[in-house]
Amino acid sequence: MDPLRENLLSGVRGMLQAVLPVLWPILMFSAVFNVLLLAGSFFMLLVYDDVLASRSGATLAGLLLMVTVAYGFQGAIDVIRSRVLLHAGAKADRRLCDRLYDVISRYEQEIGPLPSGAAPVRDLDVIRGYITGPGPLALLDLPYVLMFLLILTLFHWALGLATLGGVLVMVSLMVLGDRRTRTPALQAAAIAAARFSMAEDIRRNGEVLRVLGMGGRRRASWDTVSLNLIAAHDELADVAGRTQVLSKAFRLFLQSFVLAVGAFLVIEGDATGGVIIAGSILSARALMPVEQTIGQWKQMTEASQAWRRLNALLDRVPLREPPMPLPRPHNSLEVQGVVCGPPGRQKVTVSNISLKLAAGEALAVIGHSGSGKSTLMRAVTGAWPLLRGAVRLDGASLEQWDPVQLGRDIGYVPQTIELFDGTVAENISRFEKNADPEAIIRAARAAAVHDMIVALPGGYEYMLGGSGGGGLSAGQKQRIALARALYGDPFLIVLDEPNSNLDAAGEDALVEAVRAAKQRGAIIVIVGHRPTVFAHVDHVMIMANGNVVQMGERAEVLKRINFNPAPQTMPSPSSE
Repeated sequence: MDPLRENLLSGVRGMLQAVLPVLWPILMFSAVFNVLLLAGSFFMLLVYDDVLASRSGATLAGLLLMVTVAYGFQGAIDVIRSRVLLHAGAKADRRLCDRLYDVISRYEQEIGPLPSGAAPVRDLDVIRGYITGPGPLALLDLPYVLMFLLILTLFHWALGLATLGGVLVMVSLMVLGDRRTRTPALQAAAIAAARFSMAEDIRRNGEVLRVLGMGGRRRASWDTVSLNLIAAHDELADVAGRTQVLSKAFRLFLQSFVLAVGAFLVIEGDATGGVIIAGSILSARALMPVEQTIGQWKQMTEASQAWRRLNALLDRVPLREPPMPLPRPHNSLEVQGVVCGPPGRQKVTVSNISLKLAAGEALAVIGHSGSGKSTLMRAVTGAWPLLRGAVRLDGASLEQWDPVQLGRDIGYVPQTIELFDGTVAENISRFEKNADPEAIIRAARAAAVHDMIVALPGGYEYMLGGSGGGGLSAGQKQRIALARALYGDPFLIVLDEPNSNLDAAGEDALVEAVRAAKQRGAIIVIVGHRPTVFAHVDHVMIMANGNVVQMGERAEVLKRINFNPAPQTMPSPSSE
């Protein structure tokens, strides 16, 4: 397919899909609007050919009244069209926002690293901005160019032919502009996404950049990307601007040319004086949608590319229908031959892991760094998709549970602690609406973090600042994360090195939380290197290179490896 046609059709399809619910009203308003555009031309025609000839003031007053009413309706309909598109853009944004949130939240866990970070959000903004702008209205007005050409041809074939030639020249300018802007538009989009990702990277690692003196070197990379983006945008704006200037100048020339053709026809006796003015106005009306489309070509190209990127992204993460609700799990956890690795990477980091735990049991998983412990934790919680095998709660695989429902019954402390923008209470309650304050305090007490929280300014209303944790220490964030994991008394609690930043009091609180959770019938899977993780566990698993080296009852495994609880280091597996 011709690139111009493909680009135009893609933009039209994107716009039509977004405004489909209000398409027929917009088409109807556009038809009336373009018919009313004829009012000025016919007014001039009648004034010059009838009013001046008859010298009738009453006729002039009547015509003026009619054209005033027509212009009033024309303005009202134009406002209505714009408001309808504004409403359609807002509705499309609301409809896509939930889907986009679903995609962004699932992509890295199911597919792999999101190539452009949060760029899909900007793509959605670009699409909404185009829908609510003048671009779609210009596209809707394009078919009515034929109506103006037909009326000009009825005046005289020479006027229709001259205007048709002008339309073809304008379309040629559109084709030329598209070919020259296509490459810089793609380059600008790619560089903008790269700069956005780099900005996020710099924001996250600003402390390291400063302390290690890496700021200057990263600034050089930032400046290079920024200069490339400026160059791409300058090239795109230059080509689009020149095309728009040429089209505007040509339209003005064509208006004068049609006026000259009309004058020649009057001289030859083939037309009246009114035809000169009416033909000039109609030719300008015929070219207006084409000129507006050219003026909006850059925005339409960007929206078209954003639509394609967004569609490709949505296709890669299909909509997941919620399964039939199941009873809350309360009996068992079973891991059956699980094979798992980082999403999007051709690498297996956990191979053929099987285990079974009953309610009230706890398992400690130990092993050297890179042995696959964290991958197993992500597999057990459903954070990463399985390459093979199954994880089952009460016999049902994780895919059979609604993620929201399942989330209530899973407590998870990841290796890297992430807190969200919001209050301490909101973070602990997992941002549950109308959360029970007693349940929040109970979870905080279970993690022995209540006293620390009430000592903060505002207590449970203290605002946290995302990954920065609102100025909290690593140990404080870890204990709040533990309280979040314990909130709602979940059935399955997975703790990935939850004591890595804890002091002695924090470790005592962790041990007590594990004991209390076991007592109420929860299943606990805990990763740790320190001996404190063995305090209340029933089973111990030793991992190496993604495989289980040893697994069994705590006393039996510790006896095999001659574990001495005094050293604060991880025991090495025996050669058995």
